[in-house]
Amino acid sequence: MSHTEEMVLAEIHRLTPRELRLWVREGWVRPVISETGPLFDDLDVARIRLLCDLRKDMALPSTAVPVVLTLIDRLHQTRRDLFSLLEVIEDQPDSVRHAVVARLRARFGENAPGGPTDESQRRGHPGEETWGKGG
Repeated sequence: MSHTEEMVLAEIHRLTPRELRLWVREGWVRPVISETGPLFDDLDVARIRLLCDLRKDMALPSTAVPVVLTLIDRLHQTRRDLFSLLEVIEDQPDSVRHAVVARLRARFGENAPGGPTDESQRRGHPGEETWGKGG
């Protein structure tokens, strides 16, 4: 869903127009620029909420914001990459899946994905049958 600047400001009460425009200028939020002005998608709005938390609640200095945003973006990309890898592995024959799990356990021991300490198992993330139950 697209949100206009006015919609974002109405939705996030602690945000000022000046702050929003500054964050767009800084590149911390990257809306689509239309003929009528910036259009923010749901991900942009979530990022704006995060920026409000960082700047207002945590008093993060503006010089640190790009570093934090870059780290968060990289973390999210890594998570997407790992889920893509998991999908590819799940499409493999049982023998390949078992070999991957065996190598992970040999390398990481009990901390391997699918091991007893794997948080994703308790939350039912994709791949539960493959990783947690040996496939």
